[in-house]
Amino acid sequence: MKNRLLVVVALAALMSLVAGLACGQAEVELAQTPAAPEPTATHVPEPTATPESGPIAVPTDTSEAASSLTGDPVYEPVTLIDGAGQEFVFTEPPERIVAYDSAVVEILFAIGEGHRIIGTHDFVEFPAEASEVTRVGSAFEINVESILALEPDLVFLFSPGFMDDLQGAGLRVLFLPSRSSGFEDTAADIRLWGRIAGNPDAAEELALDFETRLAAVKSVLTSVDAGPRVFRDEGGLWTPGPDTLIGEVLELLKLDNIASDVSGFEQISPEVIVERDPEIIIATDFSTIDTDAAFASLTAIKDGRVFRMPGEPLSVPGTRFIQGIEDLARQIYPELFP
Repeated sequence: MKNRLLVVVALAALMSLVAGLACGQAEVELAQTPAAPEPTATHVPEPTATPESGPIAVPTDTSEAASSLTGDPVYEPVTLIDGAGQEFVFTEPPERIVAYDSAVVEILFAIGEGHRIIGTHDFVEFPAEASEVTRVGSAFEINVESILALEPDLVFLFSPGFMDDLQGAGLRVLFLPSRSSGFEDTAADIRLWGRIAGNPDAAEELALDFETRLAAVKSVLTSVDAGPRVFRDEGGLWTPGPDTLIGEVLELLKLDNIASDVSGFEQISPEVIVERDPEIIIATDFSTIDTDAAFASLTAIKDGRVFRMPGEPLSVPGTRFIQGIEDLARQIYPELFP
């Protein structure tokens, strides 16, 4: 348990570092190419000119023309700027993906494209189908030989640490920093991977569901002026500040985060926690705060308001994140979210 906690804390610190390195870099740019005009049985029109927003050309090979004639969807190329500031272009959906990111694994399975994932890292736990995916290392190490043996046509990384090794081995590598803040942009991430995988319709449905449910939570909370004091214990008294995903959720729910002066994730002292006396504690499976005698005087402990969330949906900015928000809202405001 101690080793697993150290991994979680180290991973949180890595995510904060990557987010910091990514500051100022160009955001993902999606360049849409207008679809070619609907062809007739005797004429396939010339490709529409590429718009100024991105260097994307409509493919003109016979297989795409045939798919258009048969009514099958035509893949729209995707151009984006990766975490290293380089242009990355998809002209067809990747078929064999090693996804080194839990959120991407969740998203691809949720839109029905999980069959494309042939490898991932050791910490992926959701969905259940992902248990069958080959593991090729942890968040801190990658087995390049194992990845090469899988013959991927795309390796996706949330951190740039292994880019040189993988690219040096001749692999196509996309790096986008793991989302450590800005949880509302999860909907945009869903749409992006839907386009990359060639299934934008399923992704759009899922993204709209995320946005609709989030708007519903916000609407209900308009009647709340200020919520109770809260402490989030990741384990070992490590806690998130307001510039993190979970910190943003606490703000959304109008909770008074007693770690509002923390940046990223920091470990705070028992004395500070006792002094600030949280009325609610949101604990992970690694937390033992509710059984520690040093905290017996806390209002949250005395009132029995220590909440745990099975599966920790708020730890990954994927498709389950909105469910985590709703579940936490119900625990804190049961009268508002029956």
